[in-house]
Amino acid sequence: MNLGGQITGWNAGARAILGYAEPEILGRSGEVFFTAEDRAAGVFVGELCRAREHGRALNERWHLRRDGARFWASGSMMPLTDGDGRVEGFLNVFRDDTAGRTEEERRALRLAEMGHRVKNVLATVQAVAGQTLHRAGVSPEVRDVLTARLIALARSHELLTSGDGDGAPLAEVVERALLPYGDADRVTLEGPPVRLPASAVEMLGLAFHELATNAAKYGALSVPEGGVAVRWSLRKGKGGSRFVDILWREHGGPPVIPPPSRGFGSRLLERGLVHDLGGTVKLGFHPEGVECHICLPISVEAD
Repeated sequence: MNLGGQITGWNAGARAILGYAEPEILGRSGEVFFTAEDRAAGVFVGELCRAREHGRALNERWHLRRDGARFWASGSMMPLTDGDGRVEGFLNVFRDDTAGRTEEERRALRLAEMGHRVKNVLATVQAVAGQTLHRAGVSPEVRDVLTARLIALARSHELLTSGDGDGAPLAEVVERALLPYGDADRVTLEGPPVRLPASAVEMLGLAFHELATNAAKYGALSVPEGGVAVRWSLRKGKGGSRFVDILWREHGGPPVIPPPSRGFGSRLLERGLVHDLGGTVKLGFHPEGVECHICLPISVEAD
């Protein structure tokens, strides 16, 4: 294309994808391949400007063939320069990735439908459990604990279904668990980007929910001056295995008194993270604050 975006060159590949013969397309604006919505939004001109300014402009969007059929283009726009480095035109290289895009949209739809069904199931479980506990004379406090755990489970599942369903960032799992219990000034998150496998997201979300709930009731988040720091790091093990080490540490709270017996949270940490996921858990009730060290094997690292 020339500087104005008019097509000056054509090849067999372009004809196969777009359907135009060379005589009928030369001299026309490259905007002819863009949808009406993108033409109205000035997307084509924007691509030319970005290519000229940055040396490349990604082209990932729906385009139009000669017969009006839509296809998903995956490629980029690049400037062409003369011997002195002056831009004298543009080269647009792309491929037809409609099949991949269509499958991606189907996958997203399936995940959305699955997420909707799971939400409905969890809501039903919450309602049935609440009625059952009420009729059994169980205290409202116990019912509230169960409801909070179901909500935490739903948050973790929503995190999975809002993405690709294969996992979720560790930072987002922790953030969602801590969201109801404190502002950002009281919570420190520090560590490299780590993507957890799907098998770890829901269980780790519940584990952090239990830690955050206890901190809000009895620990560092029960007083204004208290806070929580969650830090993690990656390390390699034998045979190419990889692990994420997570440290939950509370500070500034009231003196910690070790519980006389293990509660549900401790049992959840042990059963879910150790038995189900093959990790290790060390829970310490230090006077200055609760500390929990979690080590989990992971198969997928940072994005």
